[in-house]
Amino acid sequence: MTMTMNIQQTSLFAYINEVKPTLGHRQKVIYEAFGTRDNFTNSEMSAYLNWPINTVVPRVNELRKVGLVRQSCIRTCKVTGRNVIAWEVGKIV
Repeated sequence: MTMTMNIQQTSLFAYINEVKPTLGHRQKVIYEAFGTRDNFTNSEMSAYLNWPINTVVPRVNELRKVGLVRQSCIRTCKVTGRNVIAWEVGKIV
């Protein structure tokens, strides 16, 4: 999957060689999905991956705790129609 974000080459190197090997499979899938658009709500990510919401939310929270995902904005979710937090890629290292 191609990442469309602006990432420093050194940060990308650190992600590939240091961070990515420590992520679980589902964390990697979610993190890499963020490369396909600017941001996702949890429900949008769930729909995009065709995964249950209770699989997505804990993985997003885990990625938040290590700084790979951060709050982007509060906006209307395209799936639920509610105003919720949208997430985006955070720092790489």
